[in-house]
Formats: sequence, structure tokens, C-alpha cells
Amino acid sequence: MIQIENKQLIALYLLLKRHEEELDRNLQTLYVKMQKELFSVLSIEEMESLEKLYLDDVEVLEKRGYI
Repeated sequence: MIQIENKQLIALYLLLKRHEEELDRNLQTLYVKMQKELFSVLSIEEMESLEKLYLDDVEVLEKRGYI
């Protein structure tokens, strides 16, 4: 198995989110698991702006160990 670093998890989540309508059952399951994980550590506001936070390497992700 491969191990995915936190920043890679966010990158993959954002990619899946962009293509959510096209996901097969396996990818949809992965997407939902990743979403639950991220919602467990980030606020709703942070989740809504996750792409910007990711692109800008904002401190909030670093503080939570995601970059």
C-alpha cells in the first residue's frame, strides 16, 4: 500500500470534488471517506474555501498538520 501525505490527500480530494459527477462507485466511496476525514479536522468555512487555502498554503492547514 502507498501512504498519502496530508497535502496530497487535500489535492486528491479537490480533484475528486471537481469531477464528483463522473466518479464511479469506488471513487465515490473514497471521496466520501476523504470528505469525512477533512470535515473532522476543518471547519465548514475552511472546507468551503479549501481550494484557496490549499493553493495559498494558508497557515490553518499547517496548524492542523495538512501541509
